Amino acid sequence: MRRTLPIAAAPAVAASTVALAAPARAAENIPSGGASFPYVFISQCAADFNASQNNFNVNYTSTGSGTGKGNFAKGTFVTAMTDSAYSSGEPTFQWEYIPAIGGAITVPINLKNAKTGRTLGSSIQLKQTTLAKIFSGNITTWNNAEIKKDNPRIASALPATPITISYRSDASGTTNNFLQYLNAWAPSIFPKVQDDMGTAFPGGKPPANSVAGKGNSGVMANVLAKEGTIGYVDLGDAKGYPSARIQNAKGEFIAPSSASAAKNLANQTNVGSNGLVTLNYKLPVSGAYPISIFSYGLARTDGKGPNGLGVRQFWDYTLAKCGPSRAASLGYVPVGGKVLAKARQLVQNIK
Repeated sequence: MRRTLPIAAAPAVAASTVALAAPARAAENIPSGGASFPYVFISQCAADFNASQNNFNVNYTSTGSGTGKGNFAKGTFVTAMTDSAYSSGEPTFQWEYIPAIGGAITVPINLKNAKTGRTLGSSIQLKQTTLAKIFSGNITTWNNAEIKKDNPRIASALPATPITISYRSDASGTTNNFLQYLNAWAPSIFPKVQDDMGTAFPGGKPPANSVAGKGNSGVMANVLAKEGTIGYVDLGDAKGYPSARIQNAKGEFIAPSSASAAKNLANQTNVGSNGLVTLNYKLPVSGAYPISIFSYGLARTDGKGPNGLGVRQFWDYTLAKCGPSRAASLGYVPVGGKVLAKARQLVQNIK
């Protein structure tokens, strides 16, 4: 006859099982930070990545590219992001750039129609040299003859409102790329390309009609605070705010968007062995928004930093899953084509 265990024994067996189970291991923390340009995107990728597994936890702090590069070199950030290359202070350990995400630098404008009081920012068209003259402080009112010439349809509606320039006070890759664009079209006005906008202005100092803001959010806050203000921020931080249509090399005035930036970046194929993409700001592609850039992950390849496996998994996740699924809805452009192939190759070097 088959014997059965007393029912009372079952809780004892269950309790024994619970007591013998290994405690859950806490996720390893990966402190990271840097460029504010990709913050909206990369913070979402980090949240998605953290929720997808239990081994690693990526925390991203928006500090600006300059601080991101510095903290990565010091080891304060295990991995980081930057929109510009090191000009000095490179890490002493082995490392690499990873093209992680693309997007547009927009030119938001706080301006109202002199006749109707409606916003004008997204209707304003600016040629490359006109934009350079505005940011140099040479054009100081919105009804300037050169701006009117760029905008015949709304010329009579442009007010005599003084122009205020909002620029980044911190070391910034957004600034570096914006200066690259201005330098490409107006090198006699903006001969310097660097992370610091304050000393890149003509004469080495900010114009009298300018105001500084920390991070892209600070620049945008200045734009919102005063009518007549113009700035430069990423599409994500602009959050749909009226921004200028910028002339491209085909002579077209193009509004910033994920789609128009993608037309530009899809044709940027000059990617180096270290991952940096040399951008052609005079790319003659119809419908392409001209001030489009890549933002880069910084990662160790020497195997001597903490949580190399987690860093590799995070950047692989960002390129393979987060970019394709999240980028466009957040105002960015996923890396593709030749640049993506190089980025995926570089991720495999992370140790």
